[in-house]
Amino acid sequence: MSYTVIARRFRPQRFDDVVGQPHIITTLKNSIKAGRIAHAFLFTGPRGVGKTSLARIFAKAVNCVNGPTDEPCNVCENCLGIANGNFVDVIEIDAASTRGIDDIKELRETVRYLPMKAKYKVYILDEAHMLTDQARNAFLKTLEEPPGHNIFILATTESQKIPYTIMSRCQRFDFRRITEREIIMQLEAICAKDGITFDPGAFHHVAIEADGSMRDAESVLEQIIAYSGKHISESDVINIIGIVEKNVISGIVRSIIEKDLTGGLSAIESTLGEGFDVGQIYRGLVSYLRNMMIVKACNGVPDFISIGEEEEADLKKLLHDVEYYEIQNMLYYMLRSEDLMRGLFPRIALETLYINLYNLSQLKDVDRAIAELDRAGSGAAAAGPRPVRPAAREDAVPGPSPVSGPDQGERSVPPSGGPARGEPPAEDVHGFVEFLKKKKPFLGSMFDSCECMLEGQVFVVLIDKKYGNFIKSEYEDIKGLAGQFFGRAMKVEFRDASDKKRNILEEYVKEAESLFNI
Repeated sequence: MSYTVIARRFRPQRFDDVVGQPHIITTLKNSIKAGRIAHAFLFTGPRGVGKTSLARIFAKAVNCVNGPTDEPCNVCENCLGIANGNFVDVIEIDAASTRGIDDIKELRETVRYLPMKAKYKVYILDEAHMLTDQARNAFLKTLEEPPGHNIFILATTESQKIPYTIMSRCQRFDFRRITEREIIMQLEAICAKDGITFDPGAFHHVAIEADGSMRDAESVLEQIIAYSGKHISESDVINIIGIVEKNVISGIVRSIIEKDLTGGLSAIESTLGEGFDVGQIYRGLVSYLRNMMIVKACNGVPDFISIGEEEEADLKKLLHDVEYYEIQNMLYYMLRSEDLMRGLFPRIALETLYINLYNLSQLKDVDRAIAELDRAGSGAAAAGPRPVRPAAREDAVPGPSPVSGPDQGERSVPPSGGPARGEPPAEDVHGFVEFLKKKKPFLGSMFDSCECMLEGQVFVVLIDKKYGNFIKSEYEDIKGLAGQFFGRAMKVEFRDASDKKRNILEEYVKEAESLFNI
């Protein structure tokens, strides 16, 4: 007897077998029980999430000898025939190959005839977005006034390509990506039924690789079982999928936090030397920093993150001396560099990105130095508007910036983030930006691309066009937090950063003209 792959052996045969789509299951079962069965459905969603499987189950439910029923029996002739794909009244059409107007005309001829064995003739049109324009127009005529014994189920991964004229005549169901936890539980259940043991956490990597597709996860599992035999270890999964081990990724991140630049670059070099590509290291870093950010924000591991005990302990050690906004900024730089990893020089791009992240982490030490200088010059007076150094320019390698000396009169910021009682209000604009990051991290990170200054009671923000609309929409929050930090009522004024750049350019031109007597 020939072997049947896992994806086919464990294909859902009942509504309750379908994983991750409870909103659709409930609706379809209720419509069958109430006798309100529509003549056309549109199943849309990512690949491998159960669209075609659910279409077959629905066909069984309405054509079961005991039905229509909200749960097919799976033992009658009709149910078995539909499950085996050879039932005469359930017609599956692949629109990727059967997509022309002649094919649709032929379909239009068959819909007139009554079912031969069942109550309904069910047409399952897979990859429905692949139909030609002429075929769509011809099919639309069929959908407008179909005979009562026909049910059409259109399945597609690209609903935006389905014309509204067709979509409006269908009940639309949007299938969701299957969660990592649901995929892991399903893979563990499959292994238990097949008598295969596995290491805890082995399938976490498979779930990430599958990206919400159960079919992809089951295909990878098939390959892993062929490699591992009766026991699946985490190292086997890592070898098959080709991902960088977590301890390597955590070592690279640790080198940033612990200021070991040489060690981090050496780890990247050795990993590339083992045959991993730049994209695998990059994806590993993004995934690890994402976990760090969420664990830090939630002050613990939430239910939707699946990590082992060792990785959790390692994360907590790394997070001990790291602020939330530091992780967020590192992840921000990572995501902005994705296109560079696919360029002509991916290795250099990865090394440059690592150095950027390393320099970004040094800003924390610069901030400490500024705070010390501020405390030393807390009694000096400030004069006029004073621009403040940006925290991290979007178009430059982050690193130390010039700091203000004691003669500039910037006062220290108390540990609470606001001015101390009995002391003059704090004038440290950079301190306010850091205060804003702690109070509203996402908003505060936008100020990395802005320049800020004080003009009396006015807090001036030179806005980068990229974030201008978002920052302006947060006017009230910025104003309230500014008043809280500076200890007095403040006004907030937004100005276009390009105006200042234009003025600076004009000054350079004038100076050049005077030097060369133009």
